[in-house]
Amino acid sequence: MRWRIAPATLIGAVAALSIFLMFGTPDESPEPVIRRPPALAPATEVWPEAVSMLPAELEDGTWLWPVGALGRDEILLIAQARRPAFFGFDTRTKSRRLLARAPEWASCGGCFEIQKTAIGADLIAVIVKGYAPDATTGGKRHYEIWTMPRTGGAMRMAVRLPENLQAEEAYVDGFQIVGNTAVWWGIDSDIWRVPLAGGTPEQVRPGDRAHVSSWPWAHDAAAKTIIHLGTGEEIDVDATGHPLACDSVWCVGADGRSDEVVVLKADGGGRVTVPGTVLMFKPPIHNRLVLLRMPGRQYGGSFGGSALGAIVQLYDICTRRQAFLGSATLARAELPWDAIRLGAHTPEGPIVYWRAGGNRFVVVDLARITAHPCAS
Repeated sequence: MRWRIAPATLIGAVAALSIFLMFGTPDESPEPVIRRPPALAPATEVWPEAVSMLPAELEDGTWLWPVGALGRDEILLIAQARRPAFFGFDTRTKSRRLLARAPEWASCGGCFEIQKTAIGADLIAVIVKGYAPDATTGGKRHYEIWTMPRTGGAMRMAVRLPENLQAEEAYVDGFQIVGNTAVWWGIDSDIWRVPLAGGTPEQVRPGDRAHVSSWPWAHDAAAKTIIHLGTGEEIDVDATGHPLACDSVWCVGADGRSDEVVVLKADGGGRVTVPGTVLMFKPPIHNRLVLLRMPGRQYGGSFGGSALGAIVQLYDICTRRQAFLGSATLARAELPWDAIRLGAHTPEGPIVYWRAGGNRFVVVDLARITAHPCAS
């Protein structure tokens, strides 16, 4: 197991390595179509049906954090208290309902620290770091996966992870519910799964270089392939000389120019170049939406995990519409909670959100944008 608490220098090294996801070396390729749009409009104007305003605090001042969409008009919120609570917020009526609370013993400081959350078709799961109220861990920090019904109900511990398996937020790049199984993967390409009914975690493709986009799809930079992790099927990628990150069909990467990004299918088709720069080499979301840095400017950096910076661009491969997320008045995110964040994995698609004035969050439900299938 390679996940370990590491010094900041190692984290920086891992982050630096991630930008060298190469699917080939430069070669001769047709000149792409370059789209040079006018100044981008905010997402609140381009996709107003996907945007909601949510409270950032409870009445007693407890912080709230958006997590993901539970339905067309409901967003999951987590109250960041000593004993965390889970709420469903109705974006139409602006009301909320309590879904669950962490167990009573979790009210002690550091006993129930949520690291990652995933939303499945029927369950919500969280990776928790803390201390058990019994002597089974010898007083050591440990990690557990807890679940609750998506519609609300009591929480239960599904599995306690082995002592040598780290699941710290900074090292878990993705967490997803697949049927009755929890799957997660790290920034070092380790991929794990465990039945939510309990059992021993299993490493998927041990020692592999696969980078997961969304289960079951991953891409292997060295082998220049897209991999179906469930069946083992591998699809060759037409590299075209660009550093690429891929979902199952579409890829995105730098094209060698300072302010342009190439978006294309894995077979080399549909190639278009979009003004902007790559954002943490994130692959297209659901083969449809691409997160990019704004062209011509660098808006701060990432604070790690789900933080994307203070302002980013969203590009729709299907409609070729673009918009910016965040506040155009900010040059950079001053603090982690100022940054744009990507929400939890859900079957329908994640949310993105950022803090706005008046103790509110702006939430963009990406599933609302991809609700209509792309004809191409």
